[in-house]
Amino acid sequence: MEKDFLKEFIYEVAKENEKKIAQEKRKKYFRELGRKGGLKTKENKKLDKVISIRMTNSEYETLIQKQKRYPLKLSTYIRNILFEKELKINEFKTDEVLLQYGNYFKKLSNLLRNREWNVFENKKEILLRIENLIELIHQYLYSKTRKNE
Repeated sequence: MEKDFLKEFIYEVAKENEKKIAQEKRKKYFRELGRKGGLKTKENKKLDKVISIRMTNSEYETLIQKQKRYPLKLSTYIRNILFEKELKINEFKTDEVLLQYGNYFKKLSNLLRNREWNVFENKKEILLRIENLIELIHQYLYSKTRKNE
């Protein structure tokens, strides 16, 4: 009887130990997955090289005047000019009104959907037209950004 009790006790302890080991393995597995998975981290390009140049006062003044047109630091402006990057500071500034209209139309369509507007007989037609208009605005803006790229 003591042998059965001892065997049973050892068997239960071994089972619990296996469960603990399996649980630890699982934790380590998911911890490792967490390190591998998730959102891709953005690459932070460090600007670690310094170049100094000499220029005359007049050259410096013209450079400062050109740089003041854009809300950029002087070094960023020079880097963009050097590598012939397009200065996209106010990318959607010209289309700001169009973006606001798109947002307002979206709010209108949500209002028509979520509340009881039984006053309008052609509610579905109005919703359809608003959705078409929103889609046209998005197509226009995204085609413009694709052209700039």
